Amino acid sequence: MLRKKTTRKNSIRRRSPQPKKNSRLLEMAIVTILALVIIYGASFAIRITHGLSRTVDSPDHVIRLQILNGCGVDGAASRVSARLAQVVKLPLEVNVVDVGDFDSYRVKSSFLISRTKDLTPARILAEQIGCEPDGIIFESFENNYRSITVTLVLGEDFEKIFHESLE
Repeated sequence: MLRKKTTRKNSIRRRSPQPKKNSRLLEMAIVTILALVIIYGASFAIRITHGLSRTVDSPDHVIRLQILNGCGVDGAASRVSARLAQVVKLPLEVNVVDVGDFDSYRVKSSFLISRTKDLTPARILAEQIGCEPDGIIFESFENNYRSITVTLVLGEDFEKIFHESLE
């Protein structure tokens, strides 16, 4: 059989891809987000490598202090406890563990009782608050469940001692 020639051409039309507006907008958004992530990462790296380093002075001695009122003035031990942070400086750190009353209210001058054999922290505290460092007594507790290291017994001179050490 003979084939007829067709006049019609079998041509394939190829369309060139036209850029869509949506894809360009998406590409711009991706590039912008990538730039922001890079900037954030760089600022984080700079902050870490050039950060401020602080030197913290650590105390040589930590005192767990018991304050006992031996002068008979109401609230004397509480007032001293509140003012103690203004008076005590390095190389000591003082944590007030207990505030109470002494056995007697007839104590003339304030004194310290060391509850450990090492009297060095008690001597430094005595110098800082204005007590006599030579008048420190060593007396340990039988059941020291609060781990008290020094006891401050307030006498009638407690206001004078703390007033002088604040100046």
